[in-house]
Amino acid sequence: MTMKFVIDGKPQAKQSFKVGTVTTKDGRTFATQYTPKEMKYYANLVKMMFRNTYPKHLPSVFYDVALAVTITVHVAIPKSYSNKKKGLALKGSLVPKTKPDCDNIAKNICDALNEVAWPDDKQIARLLVKKVFDKNPFVEVEIDAINSQSVKNNQAEQMSLLSGGQ
Repeated sequence: MTMKFVIDGKPQAKQSFKVGTVTTKDGRTFATQYTPKEMKYYANLVKMMFRNTYPKHLPSVFYDVALAVTITVHVAIPKSYSNKKKGLALKGSLVPKTKPDCDNIAKNICDALNEVAWPDDKQIARLLVKKVFDKNPFVEVEIDAINSQSVKNNQAEQMSLLSGGQ
């Protein structure tokens, strides 16, 4: 079982929690941690794009199933590139070596898909992340079950439960 979907726009890498201070009404100050708003926005975008592509998908289909995930990050070609360099970039002769880092992009996407595409990203046994140049930025995500028989068993069990079977 292979699932593919696209996340439009520039990818957002996973960031560390930020630390700030909060002052109460009585003047006491406390340190607090918070998630940057760009990261929350991107995680919600990932969830929305997956759900729009697979509106009836239940993450439990992948219960106890090892997964292979491929993430292809399409990076916009810099405007400063010459026409020759742009052509080489589109052919794949040049690859992006810029931020955001592949591992941080994958972390943000995989965490966002917890309880949406799969029960937990600990099930990912194979992960491939690659960056390529393109005219516009977007991300392609492909999810494969390494053992498709487990998925078929989970789907059959869910259908049985939905139809009132034992």
